[in-house]
Amino acid sequence: MTATSPTGQNAPAGTAPRRPSTRDAGEALLRVAHRVEGLLSELAAEHGLTAFQARALRALHDVSSQGALARQLGCTASRISVITRELEERGLVRKTASISDRRMRMARPTAEGTRIVEAIGAGLTARSPLSALSEDRVAALFDLMSEVEGVPEA
Repeated sequence: MTATSPTGQNAPAGTAPRRPSTRDAGEALLRVAHRVEGLLSELAAEHGLTAFQARALRALHDVSSQGALARQLGCTASRISVITRELEERGLVRKTASISDRRMRMARPTAEGTRIVEAIGAGLTARSPLSALSEDRVAALFDLMSEVEGVPEA
């Protein structure tokens, strides 16, 4: 009889499976992220959006300046300008001048933009592989991912 290790490989009978390495954990994280990104792409497409447009629309609920949005999504300000213009043309975002600095443009989701974000979020909740986890496991995963996210880049 063989035991299955965390990497899916069989360990000889009578031996404990090896503990997963940092690499194993990273590869598992990438596989799950790829699955969730694919699901996001499917759900976004149902609303005529790309996954990146959906992520930007969701992020606009937390930040409104285009500079802050670019930092959050890890892209250039010019890319954000294009994305928010596309979302504005679709009636999903409204741009206004900042009250504190008229040169700065702020973008906020419209009611339709918010409806789409909620629909995509509901789809992710219902169909995500993470939905198979208990609430405690989801909380533990969130804590771990927050810890990893907070590690400074080398």
